[in-house]
Amino acid sequence: MHDYDIVAVLTEAKSGYIHYSLREKLTVARQLIRDKLADVIIVFDLRRFSRNFVHSAMIFEEIESNSGQIISVSENIDNSLTGKLIRSILAWSAESEREKIVEYANRHWQTRMAQNLPMATGRAPYGWEWADKDKTYYNVNKEEAITRFSIFTMFVQQDMSVRAIAHKLTEDGILPPAKSRGANVKGNTWQPSTVHAILTGPENIGFLVILKTKVTLSPKGKIARRPNDNIKTIPDGIPSIVPAELYELAQYKLKHNRVDKSNVHLKPEDFLLKSHIFCKTCGYRMSGRYRIYDGNPVGYYRCNKSFNKYDACPDLTEIMASKVNTLVWEDCCRVFDAIELIRETIRARLEQEVQNFLERTQGKQQVVQLTHDIANAEIEQAKHPKGSYTYNLIAEDIHRKREQLKKYAEESKNALTNESLLNIYQQNVLSFLDFLSTMKGKYHEATFK
Repeated sequence: MHDYDIVAVLTEAKSGYIHYSLREKLTVARQLIRDKLADVIIVFDLRRFSRNFVHSAMIFEEIESNSGQIISVSENIDNSLTGKLIRSILAWSAESEREKIVEYANRHWQTRMAQNLPMATGRAPYGWEWADKDKTYYNVNKEEAITRFSIFTMFVQQDMSVRAIAHKLTEDGILPPAKSRGANVKGNTWQPSTVHAILTGPENIGFLVILKTKVTLSPKGKIARRPNDNIKTIPDGIPSIVPAELYELAQYKLKHNRVDKSNVHLKPEDFLLKSHIFCKTCGYRMSGRYRIYDGNPVGYYRCNKSFNKYDACPDLTEIMASKVNTLVWEDCCRVFDAIELIRETIRARLEQEVQNFLERTQGKQQVVQLTHDIANAEIEQAKHPKGSYTYNLIAEDIHRKREQLKKYAEESKNALTNESLLNIYQQNVLSFLDFLSTMKGKYHEATFK
């Protein structure tokens, strides 16, 4: 329309609020004007051109002082005094609009935070789903929750490594979290880092952590995430999937996993106390090593703080593994003797705990009883004309019983998991007590191995 020759088309996605000298495409356009390679900069909207009133005035001054001009496609503004006034008003409006957007966004998050509501607006954590449109609370996603729970089972009970769990999930054809939610990712492979993140997440036991990080804009205009000072933990903010005991066992294993699994000795039974022996002088963990005496390897523990000669342990403590095993086994024997005296008490307390648990979880029996009552009520209801007083009375009773049925069905489902864990715990305790019965009076004849 104006018979312009296009020198360059520059597309920029950075915010107009950052300093104009940090906007690469705008810098190129200004340089073209200064070098007399271009006469006009054409923009779509002056309010998007810059969201800072002062910056906008400086850019226009620089362009016009080099005999250039800025033309907006959306606004028909000339270079008269009136046009410059309108241009200044638009620049002020752009900066004011940005402040309002920030204010509205902050008010929204502050309101949700004050009400202890989830702050995320994207995908729910793996194992859960949003229960309503406003994303105010979560429901358990049964299929994903089973996968999350199985990860803990494989790690704690089956003693599988994090990498082995990732391989197992991939081989079983289970999609990783991002892929299962429809994200544009290439692979269907589970990563060990994903498994580790699931194992360490406090949301497993119902603790919802909000405001973990915040998005910041660097001086160069790059978006980055930084730790948020307003991080907040909400107890019972999300339905728990993993029992607290299982979660704590997983955290303990993760804490010692690196030491226990790395550098496995040729004969692991020679260093059964690996990762549990510490140097009294410096507090560093002592590692297991071999020394050859008369052609035979002898295991011993040695302080690990020996690599920096300026900060090494002054004693470099060493002790034979067999001596440590003897001392520890003597302590174990004393503990076994003490437990022997209260064995029957332990067994009785365990049986009492199981009984208490069963009394608290009568969901299965209630489901059967309510299902039977509802069926009888529906038969009785069919005998009366629809809309009659008796018909409506029975309908209300059926509705109330169905609500109770839903509640007990959910309780029964949760009780299955807890009952299986309780059975495992009971079996472990009873097997230990049976061991004490078998070894009664013979502890000192055995060895630590």
